[in-house]
Amino acid sequence: MTVLLFFMPMFMFLVGTWIYISKRKHLMNMLISLEYLVLSIFMLLMLVTFLMGLETYVSLIFLVASVCEGSLGVGMMVGMVRSHGSDYISSFNVLKC
Repeated sequence: MTVLLFFMPMFMFLVGTWIYISKRKHLMNMLISLEYLVLSIFMLLMLVTFLMGLETYVSLIFLVASVCEGSLGVGMMVGMVRSHGSDYISSFNVLKC
């Protein structure tokens, strides 16, 4: 039974990684897939702490860090849309000033 519980977050992580690698056109798609990866890692972290009988305070710190990561990504996307007009990754050139 525990093997099936570990299989689900691992499968979610692989699917999220595949989506992150294949959907590189829009920044919004990349941010959503990154949040999906964070969700799968959170599920695995909670599963491990419950099965080992540990405290779940580490998961709270992980959630705080993932919310900060998400808000930073959305802020970068808003700045990119305001400066370049779209969220296409190809339109964003680092070498231009």
